[in-house]
Amino acid sequence: MHKASNASSDSSSEEAARAQLTTRPVTTRGSQSTMLDGVRGLAAISVIFSHVFLLYYSEVHYGLADSVPSALAMSIFNSPFTFFYRGGAAVLLFFLLSGYVLCSACIKKAPLNNNYVPMAASKRYLRLGLPVATAVLIGYLGIVFNAFPSAPAGINNFLDFPDQQLGFAQMLRSALFGSMLFGDGNFDYVLWTISVEFYGSLLVFAVFALTRKNRMFSIVFCTALACFLLFLPKAYSLYSLFFFGAALAYIDFTTVRRLSTQQLALLAVPLLLTGCYLVGFYETSASYRWLEPLTVLYQTLAPRADPSVIYPALGALCILVSILAGAGRHSTSEPGSGAKLLAWVGKLSFSVYLLHPFVLATAGKYIFLEMGKNMYSLLACLLVVFSGTYFFSYFFYKHVDRPSTKIADQFGKRLFMARHAG
Repeated sequence: MHKASNASSDSSSEEAARAQLTTRPVTTRGSQSTMLDGVRGLAAISVIFSHVFLLYYSEVHYGLADSVPSALAMSIFNSPFTFFYRGGAAVLLFFLLSGYVLCSACIKKAPLNNNYVPMAASKRYLRLGLPVATAVLIGYLGIVFNAFPSAPAGINNFLDFPDQQLGFAQMLRSALFGSMLFGDGNFDYVLWTISVEFYGSLLVFAVFALTRKNRMFSIVFCTALACFLLFLPKAYSLYSLFFFGAALAYIDFTTVRRLSTQQLALLAVPLLLTGCYLVGFYETSASYRWLEPLTVLYQTLAPRADPSVIYPALGALCILVSILAGAGRHSTSEPGSGAKLLAWVGKLSFSVYLLHPFVLATAGKYIFLEMGKNMYSLLACLLVVFSGTYFFSYFFYKHVDRPSTKIADQFGKRLFMARHAG
């Protein structure tokens, strides 16, 4: 009996070891993890800038204004330095990071636990859904208690959020499944991305489960699938980011990190700058008109391809590759204040993403209506929205986001314990 048990144990160990060698799991060092958290946090900050600018100077986004455009806003719009407020590109970066982080976790943990992938997939709805449901409830309570200042019609569409006619039944639908499954953003306009995040996560788990046996095949398959999706209409091309992230998770950047500091800088810095440039893409901006012939070329083959996704997606890819190439090169026992700040900003990023629309729709809208559309009002709005968002996000993270992770983990474990017990 003991010999059979030992043989079985040895066989299992050998299989796990063989699976690890086949997939070559990515080792994520502390500094790399901190950098990825920081990127996620900076992306959330970019989304806040994006929405505040939309309230005040929409021409900085589109090159068009409802009234007389601001000369400064038009200069910024036509510059190659718009990456810091391109919220749409920041969302693409979120999707790319999700694909990378989720697949990295699968590569690392699945060989040691056969149930890891189905367990991770089973708890994903709760992990995302509990904070989302809470955000929907906050939006509903804001309507009930008239927390959102009313504004004259026709000034700015952003001032009309949220619709004051939304009721309890609509809130319940959005909280339970509307936002998660259908991207219902009635109570919080950023929630259109949540259904993409949820389905994209499940696709990453599914593709990993199907292709995990062969590392090189996984890289080729994920890359090919991502490239195919990228040139489809936007509703599908968004999912390409998850597969680009999954492909990167299989790649070992150790060899690149062994380059000298100068060689690594020559590789990573141009990639980072190129990425920042591409995420700022807008078709009619003077800084991107030289890309028109290339856009026309690929649209002859893929007429419904969306350049507003393609170029920022490639930019997000460049940014992540530059970080993966450079991060983790130097490790210290004690992280510095900069690393701690990056980790903190990243930790709050989901809470910040969910809550900033409410701060903007209350305090931000009030400042806009009282002070008018001018630079002083814009600066005051940015200060109040950023400080208010991070203040409330700290408590949201502590009492909603972090407990949601624990609840989802417990659900996944108990689900599979019950299955095995049955």
